[in-house]
Amino acid sequence: MSKVSIAIIGLNGSLGKPVLEALKSGTFKDKVQFPIKAISRKDPETKDPNVDYVVSAIDDGTIDSISQRLAGTDVIIELTGANPDLFSKVEKIVAKVKPKLFIPSQFGTDIEALETYAPGLLTFKQIHSENVRKLGVKVVDILTSLFAVPGAFLYEWVHAVGIDPHAKTVKLIGGADSKFHVSKVTDIGNTVAFVATSDPKTLPNTVKIASDEISVQNVIDRYSKDHGIELKVVSTQPAEEAKKELIDSLKNGFNHEKFLWYLNVVLAQGLDKGLLFSKLDNELVNPGESLWKWGKY
Repeated sequence: MSKVSIAIIGLNGSLGKPVLEALKSGTFKDKVQFPIKAISRKDPETKDPNVDYVVSAIDDGTIDSISQRLAGTDVIIELTGANPDLFSKVEKIVAKVKPKLFIPSQFGTDIEALETYAPGLLTFKQIHSENVRKLGVKVVDILTSLFAVPGAFLYEWVHAVGIDPHAKTVKLIGGADSKFHVSKVTDIGNTVAFVATSDPKTLPNTVKIASDEISVQNVIDRYSKDHGIELKVVSTQPAEEAKKELIDSLKNGFNHEKFLWYLNVVLAQGLDKGLLFSKLDNELVNPGESLWKWGKY
């Protein structure tokens, strides 16, 4: 397989650096045609010589010019936040460029599983992937469950498991033994690099990976130890009751302010309900850990 030309939309997001570092690593760099093109709203303070920066906002007036800059690109990787309006513009760019492979910003929840009991929660992300597939472009959704980022998500930002750091309390949904998968961003970066440098014809439409399987209690214990405090459980809500509350809440539309609560409810639902996968594709992307070592929480 010849070297692949790659464009990244959203290089400055939380996954931008891990993906770029993976593509430049000894594991994948010989499969990549450099420089990688990166669509960015502003110039980075420090430019990477391996990147050709396309500095531009993505709006109706720039779709043609961005598409021209990406002409001939084999793979487009989307690392933007979940924004339906931006997704629609990216779809127009993909339609013009017609890459061999598109990796959308799906990282996180299994939306197909969500649709079975909480339709509408993140449906627009699923629609985004399907819209691109209708263009005749191969799309691979990479599902990672929750990110685990030292200094940030599930270490300091812990509301998604019911912890209130200021009050030093925990409001459990489903119990402290509720399990869910997590992925370290380095592992996500390596997985994206594997998918991007593989023959699209050999890839499934969905790849599910995880670095580790943990419980709510693991997060409580780590946060308590790291901060030298005792967290007090002040309530425990049954998972089924919380699910009904979630469904009622969605009748009024998606509320960004409730997003961490949404995650808390979903992780309490258990196996194959969005954040705990019965089948992982870790061996597909990293057989026998021959390419890298998976991280741990």
